Amino acid sequence: MTEEPLDRLASLTMLRGVLKEVQLPIADAEQVLVLLSAGELQVALETLCIQAYEYDVGVPLKQRETLERLGRALGVPVGYLLGDPWAAAPGCRRPL
Repeated sequence: MTEEPLDRLASLTMLRGVLKEVQLPIADAEQVLVLLSAGELQVALETLCIQAYEYDVGVPLKQRETLERLGRALGVPVGYLLGDPWAAAPGCRRPL
C-alpha cells in the first residue's frame, strides 16, 4: 500500500499535532512553532526530533508513526534523529 503525498497544510497540521503530544521544554516547543510559522517544515521537524532525543522525551507510537511519515514526505531522517540505532545515517545505505 502506498502513502498519499502530503501537502504543506497537512504537514503543518500533523507537525503541530505531534508537538502538542510530545513534552518538549517550552523554549524548544516555541522554537519549533516559530519555524513552522516561517514555513520551515523540514527544519521544524528536524528540531523537534533532535530535541526529543536530547531531552530523552518519549514519543508515543502514534506520534512516532506520524513523524516517520512526515520524514518520508519531507526527506528528513526521523529515525536517525530520534536515536534509533537501526536507522541509517543521512547519506548511508545501511545502519552503521
